[in-house]
Amino acid sequence: MVIVLYVLLQCGRIRFFQQLFTQNFMDHRQHPRIQIPLLVELSHPAVGQLQTTARDISAGGLFVRMPNPKIKVGGKLKIRLLTLTPTDTQPTPTVDMEVKRVTDEGLGLAFIKKTAEHLWSSVQHLRNELAIGRDYFQIHQSVAAVHPDKGVLLVQQNGKWLLPGHYLMVGEDALQTLRAHVEQNLNLTLGHKISPVATDSAPQIGIAEAATFSVIYTTVTDSHGVELSDSCGYKDWRWLAKPRDVAEITFAVTEHREAVELLLEQQLGE
Repeated sequence: MVIVLYVLLQCGRIRFFQQLFTQNFMDHRQHPRIQIPLLVELSHPAVGQLQTTARDISAGGLFVRMPNPKIKVGGKLKIRLLTLTPTDTQPTPTVDMEVKRVTDEGLGLAFIKKTAEHLWSSVQHLRNELAIGRDYFQIHQSVAAVHPDKGVLLVQQNGKWLLPGHYLMVGEDALQTLRAHVEQNLNLTLGHKISPVATDSAPQIGIAEAATFSVIYTTVTDSHGVELSDSCGYKDWRWLAKPRDVAEITFAVTEHREAVELLLEQQLGE
């Protein structure tokens, strides 16, 4: 599947194979449930910290999978919603929860404090992002724009650095939307030739709906000025010209750091 996607990327077009989520809203429950798997981190003295999946998410609570649970009804624990995609660096809150139900499959948990609303907002945020593709692979594309004198352009988001990019929506042309994203958000014109330099299918992701196929392109640009638009979501930008400078900054995505190192080394050797 990755090979097919790679070939399609070369042509600048992506076809998505959609997998719709099942939503089951129960009329007799106080809070509607969202039937979508989410990755969470659970903390309790009996189990320490462990990652598991949650379902039946609602404004009142959630159900976490834990075969043969060691925590009893009435027990207090902490739950943190984990980031599903490698390009999303936005932090998620940790909330206190109480065990209301114990089954062989896991625990039914209820929110204790008002901060539950923040977790609910995070769930809605992730659910909206998943709706971009609603298939087993979300497609994220980014570009390493290389200036002959200044190096590679990086942008800052949530305190970390990465290559500018976006999620591809169904029906969009990959390279056209990438050009538009950079021009509209950074006032930067990309070169005529845009080539893929790296891909990643995130095989470590355990939830199929959260898997992201990422592609990194490179191109040459002669644009000197960069201007961030008010709605771009980036907080800052910089040019990185020397390979040794890569180790001095914090990258949001490992693949972006590796791609930048490779391109700077190639540029230095020319």
